[in-house]
Amino acid sequence: MAVFSGCTIHDGVQEKLCRMLRVFSEMRVFAKACYPFVAVRRLLILAIALLTFVGVVTASAKTVQERRAERLLRLQKISSASSASFASSASSNTSTINKQTSRFAIPLLVYHHIRPTTGYDKATWSWKMSVSPKVFDVQMQWLDDHQYTPITLDTFVKIARREMQGPVKPIVITFDDSHSSQYDVAFPVLKKHGFTTVFYVITKTLDVAGALSRVQVQEMSAAGMDMESHTAKHQVLTKLPQNEMDWELAESKRVLEGLTGKPVRHIAYPATTQNALVRERTSAAGYVTGTLMDPRRATEKDDLLRIPRIMMTDDTDLKKILP
Repeated sequence: MAVFSGCTIHDGVQEKLCRMLRVFSEMRVFAKACYPFVAVRRLLILAIALLTFVGVVTASAKTVQERRAERLLRLQKISSASSASFASSASSNTSTINKQTSRFAIPLLVYHHIRPTTGYDKATWSWKMSVSPKVFDVQMQWLDDHQYTPITLDTFVKIARREMQGPVKPIVITFDDSHSSQYDVAFPVLKKHGFTTVFYVITKTLDVAGALSRVQVQEMSAAGMDMESHTAKHQVLTKLPQNEMDWELAESKRVLEGLTGKPVRHIAYPATTQNALVRERTSAAGYVTGTLMDPRRATEKDDLLRIPRIMMTDDTDLKKILP
C-alpha cells in the first residue's frame, strides 16, 4: 500500500493509477501539439482528465470487491472446517483436539452506541460508550485494509480448543446493549466490508424506542450476524437470587433462539460483572462463553467464561492495540 497526494492507495490500484497517469500525460502533450486553439485544447484536456479519474475509481472499486470476495472465501473455508456439530464438540475430551502447539492472542472489540460524540465530556460513560459514525467507518476500513478477518464466537472457541487453525489475523467484533444505531449505522458498514459480527441482545428491550426490533434482529441474523445474549433485563447477575439469575440466562436464550432459529451459546455479562456462581449457572444454562471488559487480547490461558474484550472509543488507536 502507498500514499499518493495524501490518499492511501492499495498496491493494485497504485499500479493502475500510474499507468493511467502516464496515458493522461501523453494525451495532454498530444492535445497541445494538435489543437492550437486554447479553448478547444482545454476542453479536450478536461475530458481526458475526467476519463482518467473514472478509470481510477473503477479500478479502486474492483480491488475492494476482490478483497471482499477473498475474505468471504476465507470465512466459507473456516465455516466448512467448523461444520461438525458444535454441541458434540463441546463435550469432546482432549484426545479429539488437534495437538498444535502454536499460541494465539485474539482481540475482541466491543462497541455500544454508534452516534456523534460531540457534547459529551470524555470523563463520562456517555462518551466512553460511544463511537462516532465517521470514526467507526474509519476503524472498519482500517481492519479491512490490514486484512483482519472477523470470526464468530463458535470459531473463536474452536481455535481456543485447538480444534482448528483459523485465519491468519482473526478478530471478534462485538456490540452490547441492543442500541438501534447498531442497525441503522453499524450494520450497513459491516455489510459493505463483508464482516461477521456478534450482537449481544437484551431481549426485554426489543421493539422499545431506541433499541433493536425483533424484525431487525431477524434481518441481521439472516445476513450472517451472530445474535447472542446480553440477558433478558440487563440486571447485574451477581446481585440476583439464583432463581432470578437462572431466569435471566434462560429467557434471553429462549427468545433469541425463537427469533433466529439458531442456537445461542454465548453471553456478555451485564455491567461486565460475574463470579464463580454466575459462571457455574451460565454454563449450566448452556452457554459456552462469557465475555467481560478487560483491555487486552484473549489468549489460550483465558477461561472461556471470562473472555476479555477491548472497549472501543473515538480515541482508540487500532495500530497500538492490535497485533
